[in-house]
Amino acid sequence: MKQLLTFIFCGLLAVNSFAQNDTTKVDVMKKNVVTVVEDGDRVEVAVGNGVEVITDDWGDTTHIRVGRRTFKVIDGHNGTYVKVEKDVHRQKWSGRFNPHWAGLEVGVNVMTGADYSLYDGEYDEFGDFMDLNVGKSLTWNLNIMEFAFKNERKTFGVVTGLGFSFTDYAFNDPITLQKEGTPPITVPLYLPNDNDGRGIKKSKLHVNYITAPLMLEVKTPLRMGSSRLYLAGGVIGSLYLGSHTKYKYYKGDKEKSKSGFNINQWKYELTGRIGFGDFCVFANYSMTSLFKDGRGPEVYPLMIGISFPNI
Repeated sequence: MKQLLTFIFCGLLAVNSFAQNDTTKVDVMKKNVVTVVEDGDRVEVAVGNGVEVITDDWGDTTHIRVGRRTFKVIDGHNGTYVKVEKDVHRQKWSGRFNPHWAGLEVGVNVMTGADYSLYDGEYDEFGDFMDLNVGKSLTWNLNIMEFAFKNERKTFGVVTGLGFSFTDYAFNDPITLQKEGTPPITVPLYLPNDNDGRGIKKSKLHVNYITAPLMLEVKTPLRMGSSRLYLAGGVIGSLYLGSHTKYKYYKGDKEKSKSGFNINQWKYELTGRIGFGDFCVFANYSMTSLFKDGRGPEVYPLMIGISFPNI
């Protein structure tokens, strides 16, 4: 953000310094950094390929374009306000390949393929203790960068990038997790009512990852307005960053415990995606168990969600 403000500031300086010229370019190391175009009643300042500032002699509206978003600073009758718009002109299909990874995702989690044979019946009274409250078992993914290696016709590409994943596994029963034994294994712990007879309001396992995809994305001929239907599939590798359990009583205390809980250091998921423009639905299925082999139940998370790429 500091770099962006610096670029805009430099661009505005360029407007003041070269207002008498029709077109002025500022180059750094033989690379164009700022271009100023004076055209009649308005001045356009382009900073690289991603930032554009447009002002006019009337001074009632300033357009600031950052990527595919346009911010309009409007001096209206009731004061100055900012209006944010999608740059519709730049959304029109131009044949270029635009990957759909970077952005925001949210999904619900369920556990599949559960196997508790490790415990040899010792915790049968807990049943399937990794059974989840699906409505509260949410994952938020913040994908911060993307790269695409496309074919010459730009109809498909191999997509990779980087992101962060924040996952809640909300237990359906009044339990939490702890480690016990040598070597320590992850076991369930029953949570009784508190001294006032109040039960558990919620209990969850929270896990954080850093993620990187390797997907093949294909643009189909089908369109909806200016957007084309795209399909993507591949694998997502995740590196475990940390975890904790947290539970809370109704109108009472809450407890938080940080531990590794024998979570697998690496996770590999199959992903499938289908979408139009800046919206898609997807499913991620983990090929690795949530817990290390022999250190916890064998369970494989499945997430189904929606994605808002390129926001």
